[in-house]
Amino acid sequence: MNAAQEGAQEATQPRASSSVNPRKAVLVSLLLPGAGELYSGHKGRATGFFISEGAIWANFAAWEVAGHLRKNDYIEQARLNAGLGTESESDDYWRLVGTYMRSSGSGPDSYEDALRRDARNEFPSDPAAQDAWVAARLPTGNRAWDWTSASLRESYIETRQNSTRAFSRAKFSFALAILNRVVSAIDTQVLHRRDVKAEQSAIEQDETRLLTMITADGGGKVLIRHRF
Repeated sequence: MNAAQEGAQEATQPRASSSVNPRKAVLVSLLLPGAGELYSGHKGRATGFFISEGAIWANFAAWEVAGHLRKNDYIEQARLNAGLGTESESDDYWRLVGTYMRSSGSGPDSYEDALRRDARNEFPSDPAAQDAWVAARLPTGNRAWDWTSASLRESYIETRQNSTRAFSRAKFSFALAILNRVVSAIDTQVLHRRDVKAEQSAIEQDETRLLTMITADGGGKVLIRHRF
């Protein structure tokens, strides 16, 4: 066996348990799942965690991209079919765009009408305060909207829901990443205990034992037994 083959064989063998710090194995696994297994010399176990970690973040990236693409789509739908001219708004604003057919005017589908009802509840005997309250919250200018049809608004709502779901699934990747780290950290401790037990068993098998025997003539024998 040449030096390269010997090095490859050593890399795949678990390190001696006495040279492995179990706390360090836990810490590096919490930073990168599989790193603790690799540090302990369990390359095969480490590879499994590396693959799962890569899959988790690939899933995160895919859903993030999908969420942003669908967000761009519903903003473009609102610009084309509701007449608004803004892009950088809060999520609450885009929710309102899908909730009401128009921002101004009267009627149940008007956001202004909903604001005026709330204003009357806030200032029941002060019309001036009601108007000021509505004016401070009513979108105007390029933030105002008026959908050309209910079906187009429904299409906008559906696209926005798809975007929201994509972002939610991307966030779920963080929970999977945490779980992967916890499982890897636990795995390092299980492997360490197993390695310690295996080393102790090997030492016991290699022990040299002295056995004494009494012979028939009253003499004695001392036998040396060594396990290999």
